[in-house]
Amino acid sequence: MRNQLQEQHRLSVLSLLGVVSVLGITPFAYLRYLQDNITAAIIDLVLVLGIITLVGYAIRTKKTRVVSGIVALFINGGVIAIVVVNGIDSFLWVYPVIASTFFMVKPIEALSINAVLMVVCLFLPDVFDVIPLNSFVITMLMVSLTTFVYANRSEKQFHLLEIMNTVDALTGALNRRALSSDIAEALSISERKATPYMLALLDLDHFKVVNDKYGHDVGDQVLQNLVTITTANIREYDRFYRFGGEEFVLLIPEIKDPQAFINNLRIAIKKELKTPDGKEVTVSYGITAWVPGTTADSWLKSADEALYQAKANGRDCVIFSDE
Repeated sequence: MRNQLQEQHRLSVLSLLGVVSVLGITPFAYLRYLQDNITAAIIDLVLVLGIITLVGYAIRTKKTRVVSGIVALFINGGVIAIVVVNGIDSFLWVYPVIASTFFMVKPIEALSINAVLMVVCLFLPDVFDVIPLNSFVITMLMVSLTTFVYANRSEKQFHLLEIMNTVDALTGALNRRALSSDIAEALSISERKATPYMLALLDLDHFKVVNDKYGHDVGDQVLQNLVTITTANIREYDRFYRFGGEEFVLLIPEIKDPQAFINNLRIAIKKELKTPDGKEVTVSYGITAWVPGTTADSWLKSADEALYQAKANGRDCVIFSDE
């Protein structure tokens, strides 16, 4: 889910850059053509067409991280080319390119690209016969550092927004919004690559008794402890979600022995998850594997039916849907 939020953000920035390039650069290409400055007109046109092509590729493939980096390098190279060809008249384009770079890539990466751009600019012919070198260096540093601070702050706020959108506030597990997105992605991967995903639906046994006997504060702590224990006993690329109340979902990609994996998790939780007076809290599991034609609803329904069977079998057990 977090990757999707970043992808959508980068895609919106790339799309905006595409619109700005068409509206902002195309008139200059036409004007330079009328002035018989054909080389500059061609460079402008290549910049516009290149950006549009890259944005279209990003929209089609969703490879926004890679495309954003390519676009950042492309526009920086383009501005150098147009300044070399057109001279001092196009030098001011350096500044919007500096700012745009920070919207394409990570702040520290943009700062590095800007540093290279500034060094290259120092060797451009005739520019500093008109513009004082110290003024150029100071303004470049001011624009770069100011934009860096803004971009760095925005990145932190975006990360916080991602957490708020994808993480359950009480337990720290991923939430249903993240689950919905990740299931769709898992189904897509499974259909394309036949990746053997497993989906597990977990439910705390007799959780109402815990809440009634010890209070909801203790119940909340038990839920938090469950998440802590579970995340410590699964792989880093497994995903754990709070589905609602005391129900959780575990999304497991490519595992050789799912029965041993889930049973080890069940035993670890039974051993470590306790009430304040030391009584164990157990969990029941309904597990279902991806098969061709699986949908999000059918996957969850199959796991829920297996979980219901686990409850009927006395709880604290694991039932696979194919059993």
